Amino acid sequence: MNTQRTRRLIASAWEGLWGHRLRALLAAGGLLVGVAAVVVMVAVGQGTRNQVLERITAMGTNIISVHSAKRAFTGLRSRTTSEVSSLEPADAEAISRLEGAEAASALDIRLLRIAGPEGTTDAIVLSAQPNIFALESHGLAEGRFFNNREERAGRRVAVIGPALREHLAGEGSLVGRTIEVKKQPFLVVGELLPKGVDASGNDLDERLYVPLKTAQSRLLGGRRYVGLLLARAESEAAMEPLVQEITRLLRQRHNLRPGQPDDFKLHTQLETIQAREESNRIFSATITGVAAVSLLVAGVGIMAVLLISVKERTTEIGLRRAVGARRRDILWQFLAEAVILGLAGSGGGALLGLAAALLVRVFGSLEFALPVGPALGAGFLGLAISMVFGLAPARRAAALTPVDALRD
Repeated sequence: MNTQRTRRLIASAWEGLWGHRLRALLAAGGLLVGVAAVVVMVAVGQGTRNQVLERITAMGTNIISVHSAKRAFTGLRSRTTSEVSSLEPADAEAISRLEGAEAASALDIRLLRIAGPEGTTDAIVLSAQPNIFALESHGLAEGRFFNNREERAGRRVAVIGPALREHLAGEGSLVGRTIEVKKQPFLVVGELLPKGVDASGNDLDERLYVPLKTAQSRLLGGRRYVGLLLARAESEAAMEPLVQEITRLLRQRHNLRPGQPDDFKLHTQLETIQAREESNRIFSATITGVAAVSLLVAGVGIMAVLLISVKERTTEIGLRRAVGARRRDILWQFLAEAVILGLAGSGGGALLGLAAALLVRVFGSLEFALPVGPALGAGFLGLAISMVFGLAPARRAAALTPVDALRD
């Protein structure tokens, strides 16, 4: 096909669409919305993934947590307790001495009533050893952390999160002031920097940290066991061997015989990341399915517009065939109309999607790279769908004979 013929073909296609521009605009608009939606969903999905991974890795990917596990007891009849209290602070000290372990800490987590100068609320109280702040990578906004001497002496001191401080004291500082935890007075010695919410949606800033020994004697009724141990491996490569060593050590310390189930459960940050990655893959597959449906619907719209156009322009097609136009000329003209609709809808949708994604990044809290690649991919897919769905109307138009077309 020479250049002059190509120009005439494009001009004829453009005139055909311009003559029914509202209908053409609606058909291209369906494709535009579909492509734009795909681009925005990909951007938001990537931003959400980055945010979740950032929160998971905030403590470090080399963290191992050890929880109390369920265990069956057999007496007059079989029953199962919700939790076995078998973990002790001494277990954390033993873990910290293992090869590949950088540090370990014991802690207990409870929801307790806390009263401050300007408010009272129920909040999470973490009873922990002083190295918990290094393990969880906390920073200070004001004051200091409590120390080993205070923990050993059972001092009533506390470090507070910024969101909890707002509940108890508004905009004022609580450092150096006294609050009540379960009606026990505690001196606030420090306030943590904000950390936001974790991957499960828990607010990490609405927490209070107190020394473990103080909590055991003052808040937990002399309880010697803890519900959680945290350990940090020296590196990600040391994680797997350290998990095995912790399992062996705890079974030995808890006097578990071969064949007996563990009375604890180990969990790593890497497992959480893998689970989130799997969720992200499912989310991406869902996005792909939604995109395919929306683009297919847009393709059906383009096919409907072109079929109506063929029906309305039967006389025009007959005249063109009568004066010498070939079947392939008619075929290429209607395919060109489908291509123009596809280019307008897909190109516009890709640009609109990128603009919307940029607005989400600028005015929202998600961080992500603009999805230029997915935008181009969605645009080309939309164009391909437009051509495929435009093929049937084009072939129908090309199949008309001059006599039949003029008779209609």
